[in-house]
Amino acid sequence: MAEPSGGCNHWVEPIQNSTVPNVLIVDDDAFVRAYLRDALAGTGYFLSEACNGDEAVDLVSSERPDVVLLDLLMPKQSGLDALTKIRDLSPESKIIVISSLDSDLLVEQALSAGARGFVAKPFHPLEVLGAVQKVLQPETR
Repeated sequence: MAEPSGGCNHWVEPIQNSTVPNVLIVDDDAFVRAYLRDALAGTGYFLSEACNGDEAVDLVSSERPDVVLLDLLMPKQSGLDALTKIRDLSPESKIIVISSLDSDLLVEQALSAGARGFVAKPFHPLEVLGAVQKVLQPETR
């Protein structure tokens, strides 16, 4: 069972099988983190959470998640700054930006910085699940 840990009372599912995708949820809003966690419940993914960019970078350094769901507006470190650091630490992690800021310029900046997808808030749970499944598909050439 998951246990609370760390500064923002986030949840970390223990990784028991390295073949099961690990998804890191990063958002400063506890309600959004819970909504995303519920959206991914029952998928079999191992879920962990961070409430700011600094915490996300620390978790990526230790966990190397397969997917990072990343908000852009957060305290301590912006999502774009965290995205750049996450890409440097774990280039294999696939980052999906989830934000209420969905201007074309911001989407382009996030994708140029290494994001693999962008989901605008408010979102439907199936939209997030589809984005995660899409980035986990093997790349075809």
